[in-house]
Amino acid sequence: MTAIEIELLIIGIGIGAQSMAVWHMVVDMRSARRSQTAAEAALKRATGDQYFNGFRLYRLQHQRRA
Repeated sequence: MTAIEIELLIIGIGIGAQSMAVWHMVVDMRSARRSQTAAEAALKRATGDQYFNGFRLYRLQHQRRA
């Protein structure tokens, strides 16, 4: 291999490594965003469940006794 071919090989490896690093960063950001969205949805669901369970308990405690 000539000096220019070796230089191009090294540059190509460097560009490929940078491209892979950027790709992994993008994939990790997407994964983190999905995880954050799922965590927020779970929190909303848990909050709603807690509210409705409290409301059900309130209704049971204040039922009219016939």
